[in-house]
Amino acid sequence: AAGGAYLPIDAGLPEQRIRYLLEQGEVTQIITQPWLAEKIASVTPAAVHPVVHSIDDTCLSDVTTLGQSLPDPSDLAYVIFTSGSTGLPKGVMIDHRGAVNTILDVNRRFDIGAADRALAVSALNFDLSVYDIFGLLAAGGAVVMPEHDRRLDPTHWLDLIEQHRITVWNSVPALMKLLVDHAADTGAKLAHLREVIMSGDWIPVALPQQIREVAPQARVTSMGGATEASIWSILYPIEATDPAWSSIPYGKAMVNQSFHVLNSALEPCPVWVNGGLYIGGIGLALGYWRDSQKTEAAFITHPHT
Repeated sequence: AAGGAYLPIDAGLPEQRIRYLLEQGEVTQIITQPWLAEKIASVTPAAVHPVVHSIDDTCLSDVTTLGQSLPDPSDLAYVIFTSGSTGLPKGVMIDHRGAVNTILDVNRRFDIGAADRALAVSALNFDLSVYDIFGLLAAGGAVVMPEHDRRLDPTHWLDLIEQHRITVWNSVPALMKLLVDHAADTGAKLAHLREVIMSGDWIPVALPQQIREVAPQARVTSMGGATEASIWSILYPIEATDPAWSSIPYGKAMVNQSFHVLNSALEPCPVWVNGGLYIGGIGLALGYWRDSQKTEAAFITHPHT
């Protein structure tokens, strides 16, 4: 709303990684909690002098009304650094237009509204959280945050799902499997759950049916894409599965986005011929933060189109 960009950092990361992200991200403002303020002060690099805002309940009594200066659709909305499992993490830069396009597509497709509630099980530095927060709040719905110390506890999830009548679940398949197994073991039914969105990893072929057994009203959807393309770019409604399948189909491109299977010469591959996956459309990131070389290698202009 103020026109800035946000960079979520997991407080549980090693201090060296936090220091790298603060410095590499050129952070000017840090929003944290009182119990983390001391740690933040100790890891902040000397080259960076951000203002640290320690937020607690008392902040609610001091409300400031923002001005009317809205960000431009092409302005940077957020930077999410990849895990860096193959070296230093890359900061993916997403503009407002790309993120909003995905969020509006999902909200319209699944008729998300003020009565909906999502259980936010994804970490803030994982881009599934972008939809949890901005998708639900944009539609007038609510976001339910698990207690941090119990964020991976399916017993805690079931309590919150029942108490708050959770209607939307958005996670990697492994977390959904954990919930489904626990519900099946305890005999619990997820009566209010109507949309189950899974992405970020391979979906076991038997899992959709297992979901329907504990959440009979749920519509199950596989979604995919890349952090570099505004959360999701492709989806497949899983209505029925064949036990003979080796995997769930990847699906078709979402609104204002495109998916291509191309060979090494960037020509379309015939049906059943292997190739590389390329994502196009307005969801594409602005590139990698402060890394023009990697940006030029990954974000290309097709020679013919």
